[in-house]
Amino acid sequence: MSVWGILAVMMSLSIATAQQQRVPTLPPSEVVQRIKDTSVVVLDVRTPAEFAEGYIPGSRLIPVQELPQRLRELESLREKTIIAYCRSGNRSAHAVRILRHNGFNAFNMSGGILEWKHHGYPLTTPKPAVRKP
Repeated sequence: MSVWGILAVMMSLSIATAQQQRVPTLPPSEVVQRIKDTSVVVLDVRTPAEFAEGYIPGSRLIPVQELPQRLRELESLREKTIIAYCRSGNRSAHAVRILRHNGFNAFNMSGGILEWKHHGYPLTTPKPAVRKP
């Protein structure tokens, strides 16, 4: 790879990191405390497949790709604090920008579910559907 190619990659990474840092962010250690409060809602912005692998208990799933079209579903949460997370914190940073632009009090969980798991915080998985005969 040329020097220019390396510089382009480094600039892209710097821009992505700067964009993530421009949104209010909370570490998982603070999120685990805040979610005990009923005025806090945890929003998982990953894909349904990622969600099925395990999610923070009590999370609501709205994939970031669908968020702009599904903001109406969150209208009743305007008075609450929304904490968004994804796998690593990048998609949820984008989701927080969307939410804040639309008047919601939202925060990004730094490090995403990878960091959450690293600290050993609890995850849950969806219960399998029960088939009726």
